[in-house]
Amino acid sequence: MIKYIKITLLCFAFNSICIAQSSLDVSKLKDLEIYLNEEIRNNKAAGIEALIYHKGEIVWHEAYGYSSLQDNLPLEKNSIYYIQSMTKPIMSVAIMQLIEKGKLRLDDNASKYYPPLKKLEVIEDINTGIYGPTVDVKYPITIRQLLTHTAGLSHGLEENIFDQQLFKLMYNDLFDPAEYDILEERVEKLMQVPLIGQPGEQWYYSAAPDILALILQKITGQSINEYLRENIFDPLLMFDTGYNVKKNQQQRIMQVHFNIEDGSMVNSHVQVPPSGNTVYGGTHGLFSSTEDFLKFCKMILNKGTLNSQRILSKNTVEMMTKNQIGKLIGPSRGFGFGFGVLYDTTKDVSPANNGQIYWGGYFKTHFFIDPKEELIGIIMTQKVPSNEDYIIAITQAVYGAMD
Repeated sequence: MIKYIKITLLCFAFNSICIAQSSLDVSKLKDLEIYLNEEIRNNKAAGIEALIYHKGEIVWHEAYGYSSLQDNLPLEKNSIYYIQSMTKPIMSVAIMQLIEKGKLRLDDNASKYYPPLKKLEVIEDINTGIYGPTVDVKYPITIRQLLTHTAGLSHGLEENIFDQQLFKLMYNDLFDPAEYDILEERVEKLMQVPLIGQPGEQWYYSAAPDILALILQKITGQSINEYLRENIFDPLLMFDTGYNVKKNQQQRIMQVHFNIEDGSMVNSHVQVPPSGNTVYGGTHGLFSSTEDFLKFCKMILNKGTLNSQRILSKNTVEMMTKNQIGKLIGPSRGFGFGFGVLYDTTKDVSPANNGQIYWGGYFKTHFFIDPKEELIGIIMTQKVPSNEDYIIAITQAVYGAMD
């Protein structure tokens, strides 16, 4: 059962202003601290940073371990991380800005803005791989389906032969990544492959946000990085966030690590370049810091505004953070426009509330936002492969610390 926070109110008699204060008991996070430090001691992670924001304040923010084991550099709070798929909700916000301005509609045929989508067919059986027999598409792909991962596209991340072949085609290998000069080149590879299913008939995690990024670029006439900087990052004072890291910030970057055969953890021999990046992806590609990404989360929690800057309307944020796909994922969790959504806690083991939204990145970065509790949790590291261990740990610890 969810433990509800007892809200303490400071009421000022003269102006009737009431301020809710956090009653999250930070002392109850000791087990989480022990667990994270054990992960580092046991060579499960090089370093981990975690932050909890509650009722208008950062109530807990810690960093443990190292940003680079090779260089013996301690991990500092507010380091910079390659956030991978946490790029996706940011791109979704940008697309919803265009929808608010009337430059795009959710149910528009997406091929109107990206014509190669017209040529796609549907694989009959994913077990035949990307070159198997296909059938015609019943209905055209919409912007709504690109936002909700229901278009029938893939990301190449599953275990089946179709996804394995797609990943090799698009990315080569995680530690021998394909090199492109512009995003269009990567999406052209995706367009060589059939859909895994009919548009609208399934949820399948996909590279659709890359197509959304190209649509954004076409409609606005701006490069993707310029648009995000002008319309999201600068208004939110997210100066650590972008596709490239400024030279004077690069010492704050945490390096990607992984385990070798003897169980030791080492720096990856391939790292994401901190500068010179020209592929401005919607699926991944952004660097950010914990406190920078907190600003983005606070904007969502505040229904589209932060520090007097309106990024989206209240109605748009409410629409983005509601389940838009029915039970295509399952009986408790769905997907909005760019966010996973917990919609039925009676059928889920999570201690969170209905309406909690979340997402993460492949190098084990993750965030969640619980509007009911006015709560944000962020955990960052740089490690492959990814799993849900830290997501589960921080979620259980934070909700368990509420009185």
